Formats: sequence, structure tokens, C-alpha cells
Amino acid sequence: MGSRKKDRCKKSKHKKHKRSGDAGEACEATKDRARAHFLDGNTGPWAKSLAAQDAQTPRSAQNENGADPAEDAAALPQGGTATITATRRGPDYSVPSSIDIVADPVLHALSTRRSISKVDPQTPNDSDLLEIIRSISSVADHKALRPWRFLIIRGDDRHRLGDALDEAAGVVRKPGETNTKPLRAELLLALVSSPVKHDKVPEWEQHATAAGAGHLLELALWQAGWGVMWRSGNLTNTEPVRRLHRLDDHELLMGWFYIGAVPERYRQRLTTSTRPLPKPEQFLDTL
Repeated sequence: MGSRKKDRCKKSKHKKHKRSGDAGEACEATKDRARAHFLDGNTGPWAKSLAAQDAQTPRSAQNENGADPAEDAAALPQGGTATITATRRGPDYSVPSSIDIVADPVLHALSTRRSISKVDPQTPNDSDLLEIIRSISSVADHKALRPWRFLIIRGDDRHRLGDALDEAAGVVRKPGETNTKPLRAELLLALVSSPVKHDKVPEWEQHATAAGAGHLLELALWQAGWGVMWRSGNLTNTEPVRRLHRLDDHELLMGWFYIGAVPERYRQRLTTSTRPLPKPEQFLDTL
């Protein structure tokens, strides 16, 4: 019995010694920690915390065991190589920003933009829309392929969209009833991603460009004084809906922008809104 305890003690000491001297396991522990923070959405704050810790610790050329990396490299056999892992620093927030979101009209519009779920009947006319589209054509677009387009939906075309949505959902309504969802605004713009074959621009990247055009549309309309809500759903790319929008097989319907005037009650609420923006640290990190 005593012999077994003695053997277990030896094994325990051996494992402890192995853990303390195994940089690979320490590296794995760091990776696990990083992965946990990333999955929790805390990547940015974690990197900032590491940067703060590093700022308090004097920089040293020594590794964990107190040895000089240069000496370690010199001790390698001729022709040997050493892998030196740089310490992760994270973003440096010590220098104050020179950007004033409140003073800059464009940045202020970006930071105050809100989706308006219920808009008033007034809408921009088609000439206004043409100028809006002109302004958003500067969207980042690899090889300038312009893989996107918009379809104007007004009046009875909104009822046609409602019928297509009902057909896709298998809904049969009583005579005189209609799908009221497309009637929540007098003007809808459908966004179609229309990728083209290109050796250097994959399809996913062109879809991303189309989404970028959609976001710029929202910002441009907001800056021009209009309310907008980008809507989609599980029925967006069903066959009846795609048929209505005359989509080719390679095209993707990315939803509809419901556009109208901003109701006065929303304007009053926006002037006193205290809803904070999300902490930007979670979206910014370093390699």
C-alpha cells in the first residue's frame, strides 16, 4: 500500500514538473483563454486588458524561464531554426482620438441612424431615388462589377408582393382580405444581389458588396430626412417571390426597404433618446 502511494507521488511530481516546463501546454492554455473570450464576445476588451497589463510590466528580452532568446538561438545546432512568438499587445488606446462624432455631420448621421418600423405616407419621388442611388454607387466594389440593383414597389405592386408571399406560405385568404405586410409603407425598394462571373471576385464577395449598397441606401435616406426599415424573412427567396421580382437563378433577393416620412412622435423620441451605442472595443482587435 505504501509503495503505491510512493509511486503516485512520483508520478504527480513528474507531471507537475512536466507542466511547468512545457511551453506548448502554456500556449494551449492561452489559446483556450482567447477562444473563451472570443466566444463570449469579449475579444476587444480582453485585448485592451492585455495591453494595459503589458504597459505595467517592464519589457524584457527574456522568455518565461528567464533565458535570453538570443542565447537560446545561439545554442541551437548549426542549421537549426527557432520560432519566436511575439507577445500579443492588442489595440493601443493611449493616444486621444482627434475625431468628433457630434461635430462631423456625416459621422453624427451614422451614429444616430435608427430603423423606423412605422413610417408616414410621404415618400421620396423616383427622381429623388435616382439621386440617392447615384450617391451610394461609391460602395466598395472589387473590380467595379456593380453586382446589385433595386426594384421600386409602389401602389398595387405591394398587393402583388402580398399575394406572392401568401402563395409561398400556402396561405389562402377569404375574398376581400389581403396580406397587409407590404402595405406598411407606401414605397418599398427591393434589393437584388446580381453577381457576375469573375476569376478574381468570388460570389460571396459580390453579395457583400450588394449588402454594402443596401446599408449605404439606409444611411443616405436617413441623412436626406427619410425613415427606412430593412425587412426580409424566410419567404424572401421562395419561388413565388423570386418569380415576381424576375430573378435569374444566380441572383439573390436581399429584402425590402420600407421607406416613408419619419413620424413626429419618432422625431420627438430621437431628440431625447438615451439609448447608448454598443461598446466599440468588442469590434476592434489586433492579430
